[in-house]
Amino acid sequence: MNGPQRLLLALLCCLWPLHTVAQQTFSLPQYNADRVRYTQNSMVALGSWSVLNIGVGLIVSSNTDGQTKYFHQMNAIWNTANLGIAIAGYIHARKAADSSNNWQQSIDAQNRIEKIYLINGALDLTYIATGLYLRSRGDNTLDAGKADRLHGYGNSIIFQGGFLLLFDVVNYAIHYKHGHQLFSRFNRMDIGAGPGGVSMRYTF
Repeated sequence: MNGPQRLLLALLCCLWPLHTVAQQTFSLPQYNADRVRYTQNSMVALGSWSVLNIGVGLIVSSNTDGQTKYFHQMNAIWNTANLGIAIAGYIHARKAADSSNNWQQSIDAQNRIEKIYLINGALDLTYIATGLYLRSRGDNTLDAGKADRLHGYGNSIIFQGGFLLLFDVVNYAIHYKHGHQLFSRFNRMDIGAGPGGVSMRYTF
């Protein structure tokens, strides 16, 4: 073996561990665990927001009147539902953490979580529109008590809808960026079928 050949062999020996590490940087179980962790963290954030709004809403609504009373009253009512969603979502995420997904199942789960946040975002816009409608109804109501209730409820729904829209947009962005890791590697797979069975090749 001459000098250049020895140099090439030494270079390959140095680069091979780096190539092996590069192959091992992506772990499908770890990827799925991270997705579940992101979901759990988001449910904790939603639950915390809900508890805060319920507590403040109950206290303030019982000590005020007019629009302020109804604003905080609706905040408490609205976040009772949010708290239930947060608890159910967290429990579901914990159950998902105990399962091991293959490539296709991981892709399905990733597409599902992204679609959920997109649908929720559309619903959030509907909530905001509903709040605006209630406020306009209040503007056209001669009954002062009813007008206060419509304005207070409307402002609360706009406020809660705005928070949920921000919440869903941020979580969609997190999961979309996370999903890019999975899809970029799945697209490097070359899967073929033949008389001898199914073959799969991964391009690094």
